[in-house]
Amino acid sequence: MVLELLKYPDERIRLISGNIRFFDASLQNIITDIVDTMKANELEALSAMQIGIQYAVVVIKHGEAYKPYINLRIMGKSGEIIETERTPYYENISVDVPRHDKIKIFYENEKGEAQYADLEGAFSRVIQHQLDYNYGSTFVDRIDKETKRRIDEHLPEGLVSSSNSSCPTIFYRDYIKRAYKYVMLAVWFSFLLPFFTEDATLLANLFLFDKIALALVVPIVIAYAVYAYYESVQYKQCTSCQLGNVMGTVAYAVVQWLILTVVTFLWVSP
Repeated sequence: MVLELLKYPDERIRLISGNIRFFDASLQNIITDIVDTMKANELEALSAMQIGIQYAVVVIKHGEAYKPYINLRIMGKSGEIIETERTPYYENISVDVPRHDKIKIFYENEKGEAQYADLEGAFSRVIQHQLDYNYGSTFVDRIDKETKRRIDEHLPEGLVSSSNSSCPTIFYRDYIKRAYKYVMLAVWFSFLLPFFTEDATLLANLFLFDKIALALVVPIVIAYAVYAYYESVQYKQCTSCQLGNVMGTVAYAVVQWLILTVVTFLWVSP
């Protein structure tokens, strides 16, 4: 069935999409409605939320085939590229939007089977654009403040505002986690130096560096835990914000820190 696309200023575009739990006939009906609507509007990609269906289903056209991406998540990202984007929701508006160039995604197919893929370039951008709708977002949430202000003034009723109930597309705790990873990576690489030198002074300095780096990890992990807990409270509806995920990440960091500390004192210590 061809359904009507949500258009500005329909506030339903800000609703959060729920995960698909049952891979049955009702899911097939959703996919069919999305595909029919895509064909009728000559679209290459469409999220269920864009036709008012509040489920995490995205369909992408590959050649003549239409492939569903269910319960889609970005697991990793790198690089940045800026290109012009458009959306049927905000008609006659196009704007340059920064996106990650490379991403690793998780999704489920129509049978509920877990799938992983590494994407880059144009396809990576399409996936990120469509994923925004699952989180009650659109591309205007990713642009700079000045451009956003001009669009807001141009629209007769202003931009459809977001609320704190929406899942953000970027979690700031990830920046803290990245800092932790870089420090730990530096310690891992330091373990290679004793294979190439027996200089006592150099090894003593290396040991001092490792001790400082490992000491620095402690406040970084604490900062991550505190801020991640804040985000889990603020965005309770986001599966990626659930406290279990946060505690799992912290526990993994602590175990890795303990292993590195023991190895440092056994291997690098002069």
